[in-house]
Amino acid sequence: MTTQQDVDIEGYVEYALGMAIFLTRLFTRVMLVGFRGLHWDDFFTVIAIAFWTTDLVILHYIGVYGSSVGQTYESAELLSDAKVESLRIGDKLTFASWNCYICLIWSMKAVVLFYYDRLTMNLWQGQLAKYIKWGTLTTFTIAILFQYTLCTPIQLAWQVKPYPGDKCVFRGENYILYPILSIISDLGIMAIPLPLLFQVKIPFTKKLILSVLFGSGIFIIIATLLRTVYSLRSILDLLVATQWATREYLISAFAVSAPAIKPLFSRRLWGMHGSTNRSGTEEPFGSGGSGLRSGKSSKANNHSVTVESHSRAGHSESSASGKAFEMPSRGWSRRTNNSKIRLPSEPSEENMVRYSDEEAGIYVTETITVSSEERRRDDKS
Repeated sequence: MTTQQDVDIEGYVEYALGMAIFLTRLFTRVMLVGFRGLHWDDFFTVIAIAFWTTDLVILHYIGVYGSSVGQTYESAELLSDAKVESLRIGDKLTFASWNCYICLIWSMKAVVLFYYDRLTMNLWQGQLAKYIKWGTLTTFTIAILFQYTLCTPIQLAWQVKPYPGDKCVFRGENYILYPILSIISDLGIMAIPLPLLFQVKIPFTKKLILSVLFGSGIFIIIATLLRTVYSLRSILDLLVATQWATREYLISAFAVSAPAIKPLFSRRLWGMHGSTNRSGTEEPFGSGGSGLRSGKSSKANNHSVTVESHSRAGHSESSASGKAFEMPSRGWSRRTNNSKIRLPSEPSEENMVRYSDEEAGIYVTETITVSSEERRRDDKS
C-alpha cells in the first residue's frame, strides 16, 4: 500500500529530475541565443517551474493536514472540530493543487507551441501553429471554468461537515474531462511538425530521431491515460492520484524540453567547427553572424548597406526606398572584389528540419543581395 512518505520521496526525486530538465533547456537556449534572444517558450518554461514548485509544496501540506477524500455523510458527522478544521485546510489545498495541475500542464503545452511557432516561421505550418495555439487556449479556458463550476457554491469544495457530496470531494469528473482536453491539445500540437518529416529528404536515422523528438507528445498522452485509469480505480486514495500526477509532470517536462535540449550535444554549439570568413581565416562558431552564441557586438566601424530583394522570377527591387541596416565591418572583407553578398534562399521545409536538427532554431529568409554603400560611392568616383 502506498504511504505518504513513499509519495513524498518519489515526488521530490521527480521534481529534482524535472528541474534539471527545465534548467538544462534554459541553459541550452542561453548558449544559443543569449538572454536577450529568449522567446515565449522560454518564458513559459519558467512559468512551469513556478507552478511545479508551488504544487510540490501544496502536496506536502495536503499530507500534513489531510483531505476529505474517503469521508462519507456518516463519518463526517463524527469528526471533532479540530479534525474538521484540519481537513478544511487540506481541502482548500487540494482545490489549489487542481489549479496548479491545470496551469502546469498547459504551461508545458505553451512551451512546445511557441517553440514550434519559431520553427515554422514563414511556412504554412506557422499558420497551423497559430490555430493550434488558439485551440489550446480554448481547452485551457474550458478546464479552468470547469474547475470553478463543478461544485457550486465554490465554498462547498472545502466544506467538511456536513458532507458536501462526492462531486465536491472526489471531483471524479476532473479525471475524465481534463485528460480529454489535454489529449486533444497534444494531438493538435503533434500535427504541426510531423507532416514535414514525410516531405523532407534527410537520412533515415536523422528522420527517426526527429520523429521521436517531435512526436514525444505521444508519451504525454500515454502518461495522461495511465494517470486517469489508476486515479479512477483508486479514487478513494488521493495518494495514488498524487503519485501519478508527479509522474505525468516528469514525462511532460522531458517531452516538451527534448527538442530544445538536443543542440546541447551538437559540436557546432561548442565551437568545435569554425566558420571561415572571406579572408580565409577561421572564426569561432557564432562569431560570423550565425547568432547562436551570445555576446555583445561592437558598434564601432559599422557602415550602412543597402538590400536588394530578388523574387523567384529573378527581378530585383532596389532598397533605395529606405531599407538600410547597420552591420559590423568585421563581417565584410575589404579586400574582396565582390561587392554583393548572397544570403540564404527561399523558405524551405527541408531546410527547416535540417536546421532544427542542428541548431534548434529556424530562420526562413528570402534571397536578398546586400551591397555596400561605401563601394557604390567608390565606383561613382
